Amino acid sequence: MPKPTPQYTVTLHGFDQLTQTFRSAPQWLGEEVTKGMRQSGLAVQRESAILAPVDTGRLRASIETQIDGKVIPEWVKVGPTVKYGAFVEFGRKAGARMPPPSALLPWIRRHGGSGNPEAAAFLLARAIAKRGIKPRPYMQEGYKGSQRAISRIWDRVGRSIEMRWGRANG
Repeated sequence: MPKPTPQYTVTLHGFDQLTQTFRSAPQWLGEEVTKGMRQSGLAVQRESAILAPVDTGRLRASIETQIDGKVIPEWVKVGPTVKYGAFVEFGRKAGARMPPPSALLPWIRRHGGSGNPEAAAFLLARAIAKRGIKPRPYMQEGYKGSQRAISRIWDRVGRSIEMRWGRANG
């Protein structure tokens, strides 16, 4: 059974207190937080896509950003939608169950599998089960590489909220 697709979470400390405090906050507060969440997720998405290994480009193109649908969102998820994304990110341990050869057929055909591609896919699947696959953490590294951008995004959002809150209550 494949691991879940890699997703990284940005945690804002004190966010629960903030949402409790602002339950009756104006609509624009939720809009500002949503904007910050979206921009943060897109920053991780952009960095991860740059770092994703490319064969056909499907992995890179499948990286998506999802935001909590609440008025004041609490999370943003970024990750690939292709099934093999987790195996690329986390690798595969030696001795694990053999991957389905049918999943490897397109790769075999693209990379010059001459003769009997079904047999070559079986042999590759058996080798993967025996030796494993090294991890290539494009999502984790994309998350790390986007930290400065995320910090700048939340500085801007914080300043905007502070300014708007002052205008609304001043």
